[in-house]
Amino acid sequence: LKPFLPKLLVAHGGGVARTFELSCFQAPLAMPEAVALKKSDILQSYIDNGDVVGICVSGGLDSKTVALRLRLAGVKVKCFTADIDQPDEDDINDVVKKMAPCGVETIVVDLKDEIAEGAFEAIACHASYDGGYWQSTGIGRFVTARGLLQAMKKHGCTVLSHGATGRGNDQVRFER
Repeated sequence: LKPFLPKLLVAHGGGVARTFELSCFQAPLAMPEAVALKKSDILQSYIDNGDVVGICVSGGLDSKTVALRLRLAGVKVKCFTADIDQPDEDDINDVVKKMAPCGVETIVVDLKDEIAEGAFEAIACHASYDGGYWQSTGIGRFVTARGLLQAMKKHGCTVLSHGATGRGNDQVRFER
């Protein structure tokens, strides 16, 4: 990560962030912007330094929780999602629509060519997991991370955050 972003933020949901999960869906515009949130020293330093936090998002509850919590704490936030042409979304722009109620900009990064190239290389190398499936899924994680980091740097992000709140195994994959 150091060649792209000088800092790494691991934003775990914990107590405070989880109080905003439903607010993100029910009435985000009615939430006062100046909600008194306890800010950690790290968050305060991001605000003081003018850092921009780039968040890898899927548009799900965890992504919304982290993005909204940081934005309400006064942190500058930009969200990024990768289009690697997998069937997770019928329309990748739905991720942008899902994040919109949280009041954050979400950028879709087109990585279809990069995933195709990586998948073909995996097949050419006969790279399979226990002989059961091609490693295109694992390659997708690498392509996504590399592509989103490059896009974050291009958009002025200085801090990387993932969109996992610590309730599942996603954060383990991000933090490895």
